[in-house]
Amino acid sequence: MSNVHPFPAGGKSAKHLRKKRKRLTAYGPALLLQDIDSQPVDVLDAIIQAGSLYLEQAGQEPTADDLAVPCAQFLQTIHGMNALTEAANVLIYEAQRYPELTDQEAVDWLVQRTKATHKVMRKLDKMLPTNEFILSSDSFGPDFMAEYATNAAMLVVSYFADDLLTYYDENFIQTKKDRRKTMMLDYRDAYREVIQDCQIHINAHGFLLKELASAQRALNKVMKEL
Repeated sequence: MSNVHPFPAGGKSAKHLRKKRKRLTAYGPALLLQDIDSQPVDVLDAIIQAGSLYLEQAGQEPTADDLAVPCAQFLQTIHGMNALTEAANVLIYEAQRYPELTDQEAVDWLVQRTKATHKVMRKLDKMLPTNEFILSSDSFGPDFMAEYATNAAMLVVSYFADDLLTYYDENFIQTKKDRRKTMMLDYRDAYREVIQDCQIHINAHGFLLKELASAQRALNKVMKEL
């Protein structure tokens, strides 16, 4: 589909960890589901478009405006989460409309994954320093906090997108209600590459936090002895 913008793995810190399959420009007819306002929604396309809200396009460099707003990508990731939540709501509403055709356990799982994603994102949002504080601080601490929160947010939201695609695959692709299997697989691969890249950064952050905590304990011990 020409209106779908492919996104790279890992946003600004993207590293191509493996060769991607060639993406197609046309996948087949859209499957439209109704939202709560009876408006038609292409849920598969909506899940994909959510990625373009917070993941940079291939070859795109950050602008001066981006650099002046350190928390911008975190906020963009929230927009991506909100778009994914709207897609999840359509899937949940579809299940409510046709309960006899629905695996209620799978729907309950989708509801819980949506709630869990929002819970973690609220926690990350609370720890995120303001742009003004980051730019005015002489310490690298606020930058590190923003980097950690942003990467964690991208990881959580991309997992959410992958969960939605898994649900969509089981209920609409495998049942052949939607025949855009290649489209679903292409972008599920893309989201999983984001997850893989973000996980590498999270592991690096975890190691750094562990070392900092150890150094802080040693420093506190020395200070008490002075």
